[in-house]
Amino acid sequence: MIGSNTSPRQLPLHGLLEFAFDAIIDEFLDELKDTEFSDIRLVHGCVFRYMKERGLRLTEIAERGNMTKQSAGEVVDDLVTRGYVERIPDPDDRRAKIVRLTERGEAAQVYGFQLLAEIEKRWGERYGAERIATLRATLEEIAAVEAPFAVSEPAEPEPAMRR
Repeated sequence: MIGSNTSPRQLPLHGLLEFAFDAIIDEFLDELKDTEFSDIRLVHGCVFRYMKERGLRLTEIAERGNMTKQSAGEVVDDLVTRGYVERIPDPDDRRAKIVRLTERGEAAQVYGFQLLAEIEKRWGERYGAERIATLRATLEEIAAVEAPFAVSEPAEPEPAMRR
């Protein structure tokens, strides 16, 4: 029955997830602002989050980022201008292009993932490492079902950055 387990004053799960997401992103962008990658914006995550060494077609970026091809194209254009990605011919289809990270883009991606790992470690210290590990495991399980492309291969956690 709808509403039987939810108080009208209880925040919906998606709202709680959004607050947590915003907190992580605020911390991430705050720490990024004084680095060589200070021009990276939240919207660029749709490229950096899923990009692999071989690169992706624009349609794949759009699908994974849950956005239109036009919007994904605008993000890619911006990242090309900033020197983070390049478009190259698709070796499997001469009509198509592959978007791939430049050397600067690879460095930014590595730095970004390390920074996020450091933030996750701090959250473990703040809220309890076991609780954060359980939260991560639950979210990974949900992602594996709801967005399998996002977790297509098991990832080793990045070591926290040294300051």
